[in-house]
Amino acid sequence: MKKAIIEGMCCSGCAKDIKFILSNIYGISNVSVSFEGGYALFEGFVSKDIISSALSDEGYRLIDIIKE
Repeated sequence: MKKAIIEGMCCSGCAKDIKFILSNIYGISNVSVSFEGGYALFEGFVSKDIISSALSDEGYRLIDIIKE
C-alpha cells in the first residue's frame, strides 16, 4: 500500500471525489480515502506527477506519497 498525503479535503464529498479521481488512473487499485486524516491509500505503480496532475485538475494538492 502507498499513502498519498493530500491537501484540500474538507468533507466526505471531497473524499468520494478523490477516490473517484484516483480509481480512474490506469494502474491504481484498492483506493480508500480518509478526509479526517487527509490521505488516500492505494496500490499500484504510477508516477507521482500523474497523480499530482490528476488531483490538481480538481483543486487538490498532492503533498507526498509514502509507502505504508
